[in-house]
Amino acid sequence: MTELEILERIQRRVLWLSTWMVHEANARPSVDGAKVGGHQASSASVVSLLTALYFKALRPGDVVATKAHAAPAFYAIQFLRGRLDGARLTTLREFGGLQAYPSRRKNPDVVDLSTGSMGLGAVMTTFGALATRYLVDHGAARSPERFVVMVGDAELDEGNVWEALGEEPLAQLGDVLWIVDVNRQSLDRVIPDARTRQLADLFRAHGWRVRELRWGGRLEAAFRRPGGERLRRRLEAMPGREYQRLLRLPPGTVRKTLVTTPAGALDADLDRALAGFPDDALASLVADVGGHDLASILEALDEAERERGRPAVILAHTIKGWGLPSAADPLNHTMVTSPAQIAELREAFGIVPGEEWAGFDPAGDEAAYVRRLPPLWMPPPRAAAPAVPRALDETYEGAMSTQEAFGRVLGALARRPEGDAIVTVSADVAVTTHLAGWINRTGVYGLHARPDPFADAPQAMAWRESPSGRHIELGIAEHNLFLLLGALGLTAEVSGTTLLPIGTLYDPFVPRGLDALYHALYAGGRFVVAATPSGVTLSPEGGAHQSVITPSIGVALPAIAYFEPSFAREVEWILLDGLAAIAAREGESLYLRLSTRAVDQALAPPPSEAYRDAVLRGGYRLSDAREAPAYAVDRAVHVFAAGVMVTEALAASRSLAAQGVFANVFVVTSPDRLYRGLRAPRPWLETLVAADEEDVPVVSVLDGHSHALGFLGSALGVPQQALGVEDFGQSGARADLYRHYGIDAAAIVAAARTLLAL
Repeated sequence: MTELEILERIQRRVLWLSTWMVHEANARPSVDGAKVGGHQASSASVVSLLTALYFKALRPGDVVATKAHAAPAFYAIQFLRGRLDGARLTTLREFGGLQAYPSRRKNPDVVDLSTGSMGLGAVMTTFGALATRYLVDHGAARSPERFVVMVGDAELDEGNVWEALGEEPLAQLGDVLWIVDVNRQSLDRVIPDARTRQLADLFRAHGWRVRELRWGGRLEAAFRRPGGERLRRRLEAMPGREYQRLLRLPPGTVRKTLVTTPAGALDADLDRALAGFPDDALASLVADVGGHDLASILEALDEAERERGRPAVILAHTIKGWGLPSAADPLNHTMVTSPAQIAELREAFGIVPGEEWAGFDPAGDEAAYVRRLPPLWMPPPRAAAPAVPRALDETYEGAMSTQEAFGRVLGALARRPEGDAIVTVSADVAVTTHLAGWINRTGVYGLHARPDPFADAPQAMAWRESPSGRHIELGIAEHNLFLLLGALGLTAEVSGTTLLPIGTLYDPFVPRGLDALYHALYAGGRFVVAATPSGVTLSPEGGAHQSVITPSIGVALPAIAYFEPSFAREVEWILLDGLAAIAAREGESLYLRLSTRAVDQALAPPPSEAYRDAVLRGGYRLSDAREAPAYAVDRAVHVFAAGVMVTEALAASRSLAAQGVFANVFVVTSPDRLYRGLRAPRPWLETLVAADEEDVPVVSVLDGHSHALGFLGSALGVPQQALGVEDFGQSGARADLYRHYGIDAAAIVAAARTLLAL
């Protein structure tokens, strides 16, 4: 038996197992009556591609990110390759079982890299190749050696894909291969022809090598017969919707459709050319697309393996639902096989009833072939975690903003060997997010050295590009920023070398890249996001540059801790603690919401272990009204302030004191940590507020949506007035905006008096 014949038999088993897996998942007794789903048709369209990849083309140094809807075929292959226990195939979409979409977070034993959200997995994987190149340029061994992406054609509708491919370094990464499943169907429709026909030119315009698998070998042979060119022109001029319809027609009707011109006349020449094909053979012939021709796929994969000068893409035309009753059906996205259909398929595949989950016969040719294959990729042993200092020898005096403090901390780390694992990323805002000092010392990363043409002129920072640089500059695309951070933040698990990635962007632009940030976190990346400036405190810039909802995002996002420090020393402690957790692979990512407003550092408590611990737990008491003469709990109020609002809170406490009201001021360094801490046996919030203060009402204030601190009153069981910015920002002086949005000292005083009925 030839290798191609063995692979043909293997792909039949992959198709059967993936189809049966989804069928059985939907046949399980349902507790709530919900449909399980499973994307049988979308999975079937890539069976040939995955078979060629996993049973022939992959090398031990290759990692794969497969399209999300290919999960059933992917799991079937992992079973047949020996990486997945067969019993787990029965757990598709079960709690604790195989995830609906390949997830490294949930099924790390079989999934190299997570996919799942349209186009994001493909881009993050490609940035993974850039992260590996960065490691190599900084002295690490190359691992992985190649990044293979399988993506659906509808995923390329996502603008983030083309934003990423526009980044200059990606066009120089020869260890990237994309395989596009061009099945022409999205969830609702057949994709417009223009999009499919533009794909090759779009990739070429971005510097990629393109190989298109349009037709299979049988159809290409037919094109070479007398009159065959006429058949080629007819098929290639046919609109995608018409071709999809052709695939669903009865055999006799296929011929009639082909030989009828768009004007309704008979194409006699084409009719004669097709005369030698019986109806059944003709219907099968026109469905012979390149993405299901194993010989063509193997040739394309071999070419991609040999020619590694730049990234490559294979545009493989396939049929959604290939080999199934739902093939090319316009409604097949959510279809699953019926009992009658699965019985017919079982017979057609030669599956003995009761042996539906079986793999290859150990004595058969397929099993022998698989035993000879090289092993699939395994992550290398992890090197020692980089050291992160617990504190720095920095002093923070006078008026200073948290954004400036961030730059000071990075500058100090740049002067120490512990900073060598840090890599910074910015989407064209490096100067305005205080990275200049870091970049001046560490340089800009580039695949090749480039001179700075302005080296003889005054600059905020020296733009020296070389492979030794430690700052990666991107274009203005927040999706790219977060996906690159995710890739850099996975190098410990994927390459064995831990990086400490820090990305900077304007805080109001966090929502622009939120989908990518969520994906990067779900995929397991660990990194720091320094978002600055924030809030309406950036007063002259107006609503387009003033963040409002980002604190709520910080509280809601899993796998990332949101902090909004008030003082410079807090920035140092939070950043170093976050980097240490990333280095140890035990903590979460970190979101630092910073400000450009200078705050008098003399207002901060003196440094101490207790102060540091409280900052990292989420907050501390800055001023204690209980120490005042004649303190009365029935005239007391708690003011919880985040970030730069500490100055307004302190001013309000002084004003209230003059009115006989005792205001305790608490600094909330992390609304996120305080909120999540409520589930602890002894919440930190209950430590901050003493038992004898249980009836004291709360005023909360932050330069962001009031919702982010709106939980405090209910957590303490007292009335609360939550102050914040709940509308779009606007231009104006800072004091005017604070007053307009009700977050200034006067608003805090008014809220306190309302709570105390004064």
